[in-house]
Amino acid sequence: MSVAPHALPSASAASAPAAGLVARSASMLQALEMARRAAQTDVGIMLLGESGVGKEVLARYVHRVSPRAQGPFVAINCAAIPDSLLEATLFGFDKGAFTGASQSAPGKFEQAQGGTLLLDEVTEMAPALQAKLLRVLQEHEIERLGGRRRISLDLRIVATSNRDLQQAVQQGVLRQDLFYRLSVFPLRVPPLRERGDDIVPLAEAMLQRLAGQFGLPQLPQLDASARQALLAHDWPGNVRELENVMQRAAILCNGARIGAGDLLLQPGTQPPALRAVATAPARAFAPAAAAFAPLADEPPALPGAARALGAGQADNERRLIADALRHSGGSRKLAAEQLGISPRTLRHKLQRLREAGLELPAEDGEAD
Repeated sequence: MSVAPHALPSASAASAPAAGLVARSASMLQALEMARRAAQTDVGIMLLGESGVGKEVLARYVHRVSPRAQGPFVAINCAAIPDSLLEATLFGFDKGAFTGASQSAPGKFEQAQGGTLLLDEVTEMAPALQAKLLRVLQEHEIERLGGRRRISLDLRIVATSNRDLQQAVQQGVLRQDLFYRLSVFPLRVPPLRERGDDIVPLAEAMLQRLAGQFGLPQLPQLDASARQALLAHDWPGNVRELENVMQRAAILCNGARIGAGDLLLQPGTQPPALRAVATAPARAFAPAAAAFAPLADEPPALPGAARALGAGQADNERRLIADALRHSGGSRKLAAEQLGISPRTLRHKLQRLREAGLELPAEDGEAD
């Protein structure tokens, strides 16, 4: 995925500290070391891991310790933009390329010139756009929509996915030729449950930031019961879930101490099949995540999971979507997070349910 050569940094620059990163566990330190080494070349990197593990954080680390650190870091979530807009967002367009294009505009590829472009959840791209991405990776150049001028690229591409790439190829979600291009330097970001030594330090770092953000009179401290509860939890939502838990604790704690009761952790753990899609705000929607497991972004891991929804399942799906939309105030983005699916998947489900004549709450219409 490297695009155009670039000079290597000095040894001192290559060993620059990862400011803002908290990593004490052996698995995360190993991931950081591999990322640091890859960053010294211009090779593209594919970051793999469950939702909420911090893939974008690691991508920003790669940028900071790379020779492109002085260039821009541009991120785009491929799952959050409709297919009809994603191509124009990536490639840009010339004046008159389509109705409403009153002036030319550069895309994300051009905006990232000299720096790093993060393609978050790249496996959510439509197959036709995957073919165009493959050509960019091969030719190191693009053409804007409606344009004829070829623009040479000088940037590094970092991609992320929470899927098993080989399984995505088998299911026809990911092109096989793009799979080989993206897998030049694959790097797995370990889930939080495999990073026990990071949990408390991460929680304390979050509290320090939240104390300033919320204007707390003093920095809350985790007591022994809170530390024990944090270490005992399975963290299906990973670092994102921990962030949400610490926000609640910072708001609820009475004084300078945070106890286990302030964390509001749900007892027990969820099965591995749901770990990649569960987040703290979605705990009340755990049944929804289970119901959506056969259709979620991650391939189902539960034995015997049905692929098709019967009439009863369709009604249950409508109810879960309706509850999520009401809970999120009509926000499709928040509702998708609560249900453990991508905004694109939710958009397709909404369209399918409405075509079936089922009533659903109004949405706010924000861009997914």
